[in-house]
Amino acid sequence: MSVQVSYKKQSILGIVILVIILSAVEGLLRVDDYYNNPCIFITSNIYPEIDYGKQKQMCNDYRDIAYLAGIDRHIQPNQENTTIHINNFGMRGSDITQNKPVDTFRIFVIGGSTVYGSGSTSDITTIPGFLQQFFDNSEINKKIEVINAGIEGSTSVEEVYRIKNDLIHFDPDIVVIYHGTNDAHLTWDRYTNHKTFETTLEKKILFFFQTNLPEYKTPINSIYLINRIMGHSSTNSDNIMNDTYYKSENMVERSLLWHDRIEDACSFGNEYGFKTVVLLQPVLGTGSKPLSDYENDFLLGMGGEDNTKIYDTFANGLTGLDNNCNTVQDLRNIFDNTSEFIYFDNAHMSDFGNEIVSKRIFEILKPIVLEEI
Repeated sequence: MSVQVSYKKQSILGIVILVIILSAVEGLLRVDDYYNNPCIFITSNIYPEIDYGKQKQMCNDYRDIAYLAGIDRHIQPNQENTTIHINNFGMRGSDITQNKPVDTFRIFVIGGSTVYGSGSTSDITTIPGFLQQFFDNSEINKKIEVINAGIEGSTSVEEVYRIKNDLIHFDPDIVVIYHGTNDAHLTWDRYTNHKTFETTLEKKILFFFQTNLPEYKTPINSIYLINRIMGHSSTNSDNIMNDTYYKSENMVERSLLWHDRIEDACSFGNEYGFKTVVLLQPVLGTGSKPLSDYENDFLLGMGGEDNTKIYDTFANGLTGLDNNCNTVQDLRNIFDNTSEFIYFDNAHMSDFGNEIVSKRIFEILKPIVLEEI
């Protein structure tokens, strides 16, 4: 009997010790993450008016959003944190119905993290969020519903598939395709092979914890700590500029492939009764924007003018798209008269930058909407 009691006590003691160790690790990793793992929009000081704690909350909110495992990434529906709401269909912003409400004109904006709003301070300061506000404050006498269909890291490889197999079920009136940086940056092998987008084992494990134990941050903080250590050990400050951010290899072929994919989406829209608006997004270095010191240094770190020239080559993919797409616009020059600090990295912008872009998109869409309603 005493032996059994002893084993029971040892088991309980072991569990207590394990809990203490796990709690200590959790606490230490949280402290390390808070002080040593800021997002780039924090280190850039793009939001000097917002204190560090609030910005770190934004940083963690973006990182903690869970994605469904699979080749075609989708955000897990019904997630809520301080600065981000993921709706009932896995899109950032307010909940929606699959069936379009009566007397509603529905606009989807699809793209990567610049559409999703990485670095935005809230759902309403993303590009689609500002666009909704512009329509709400317009004289248009009809309910305009703007839906954020952006997903971080997404490219035309995934998005054309999503338009055909997902967004079409929501009866869109307009699909805005806001593209550029991700398609120009992927390696050629990955850009031409859909299977390379399959979820890695690391992300599947992370997804399990994000879904089932969202308050347990050790797994995600451990991954970021390891990546930070590995990144520091492999970084050589002397060769930062040895290569450009955008991939010069196969860029002509890449722009043609991107053209064909987008043209396919536009043809699909013509067949199923919605308008497609294609926008080539601005990135750091395009146009003649006066650059802040930070922006200039960041551009040099990506390869300077050589990097911009490669992106300009990618822009050739716009040629001829207006034969099938309702509207095609090149936004590379949108910040030519804007001297303010806009970019905190190669393409992501402050809320102010998002507002400028969304205002231009509103100007593009307004006559189309008025014609349709």
